[in-house]
Amino acid sequence: MSAFLFIALSTLFGVCGQLALKQGMTRLSATFSGSGASLALLSQMARSIWVVGGLAGYGTGVLFWLAALSRLDASYLYPFASLSYVGIVIGSYFWFKEKINRTRLIGIAIVILGVLFTSLS
Repeated sequence: MSAFLFIALSTLFGVCGQLALKQGMTRLSATFSGSGASLALLSQMARSIWVVGGLAGYGTGVLFWLAALSRLDASYLYPFASLSYVGIVIGSYFWFKEKINRTRLIGIAIVILGVLFTSLS
């Protein structure tokens, strides 16, 4: 498998895992509030399909990242990690209907340009 495929799969699984975690925690936080609910919240997290699935997805992304690390220089690879931020913003826009303002769009463009520049080195 190509190292770039490992990067892509790591990013995809990581972003999907983070979005699933957000979904799960949003549902759970509506149920629990206050400091006395922490043990009950941990119990609910352990039984939430969104939280458990999100952790599994994120963990799978980490495994692909480790595979990429074994094939590429860290100084070349690590800028690609910032693509997760781009994926989270885009995924949050579609899944959670979050707004993306002009400043965020400029930030996304800068991140993408940064990754492109570092990948050409």
